[in-house]
Amino acid sequence: MTQVATNSSESDAAAAARPAILTYVPPPLAATKKLTDLRERWLKVRRLVTEMRERVPAPVDTMGCHVLPDEVVRANSIASQNLQILISLLLSSQTKDQHTFAAVQNLRAHCRPHEISPELILSISDETLDSLIRGVGFHAKKTAYIKKIAAMLVSGGELGGRIPTTLDALVKTFPGIGPKMGILYLQNAKPYPNGHGQLADTVIKLPYQDLDPNEEFGLAVDTHVLRLSQQFRLVVPPARGPATVTPEIARAQLQEIVPKEHWKDTNPLLVGFGQTICGARSKMCGDCVIAGTGLCKAEIKDRAKAPGKKRKASETVVESETVSTDASMPTDEDHVIKQEVVVDIEDLVGRRRLRPRTKAVR
Repeated sequence: MTQVATNSSESDAAAAARPAILTYVPPPLAATKKLTDLRERWLKVRRLVTEMRERVPAPVDTMGCHVLPDEVVRANSIASQNLQILISLLLSSQTKDQHTFAAVQNLRAHCRPHEISPELILSISDETLDSLIRGVGFHAKKTAYIKKIAAMLVSGGELGGRIPTTLDALVKTFPGIGPKMGILYLQNAKPYPNGHGQLADTVIKLPYQDLDPNEEFGLAVDTHVLRLSQQFRLVVPPARGPATVTPEIARAQLQEIVPKEHWKDTNPLLVGFGQTICGARSKMCGDCVIAGTGLCKAEIKDRAKAPGKKRKASETVVESETVSTDASMPTDEDHVIKQEVVVDIEDLVGRRRLRPRTKAVR
């Protein structure tokens, strides 16, 4: 079991109480599949998905966490921009990009003419903050998370205005931030001039222009990436360990398959594909150039039968049931309420809703 290194300021008891980012370390992928074949498969998938994504814009392209309106970039400090990226990521869990973007815009409008800052967030009442972000999932819990993060970041607070610049520190420090969100933050955070506002011992981890922005940050795996990577047969359950592919197992395997230069753009590439062409419950196989190539195990058998229509269960191929289902994944409530494991809530597929059985009245 891999435990996260603790901060020196924490007591041993508090450190021991913190959960690990990874509860299971998967074996090298080369032990289960030929790495060369999988890398070639990924390059084919990436080329075809990119071709479709260039034709069909997706919400993530204009409303993802990495998107900051021009007026925000012009008028706000780098510290405020990075805080907005972090808040946007926190709000995005179990929420569509459109609702996340609207919630952040509400917060910006409420703070004008000032920029969003930890001090200003703390001056907003819990009720008002909750009303501003009410369109996102678990808004009440996220209100509490935002207030806790702001309290850590104020001048004189626990972090002294410094957002951690390593994945372990981000996940361990901030409530509601898991590996996927931490990676996306590190990949999109704005570099501070001369390291201003950042911890001196970790400032080199920031994506400065003269450093590789993907180095040590990883490949962010959310529900779209998790589902599609299995659907394209890129990741599989390990020979030893969990019977299903978890987000962290998928990340470990994908980082062996996907070249580092693709790590940053893989998440928005596949997320946008899942938002437009290949949804979890609505697959437009008739419009998909991957269908018929043998790369996807969930395509509709007869493409000409229903172009652009929702997939029916009777039309799916036999292998499609091997993709991890909702019931096999932990629920988002396990993280949001109990805080038992450190994972992103968006990374977890929601609980399957079953209708209760009713006895026929005789």
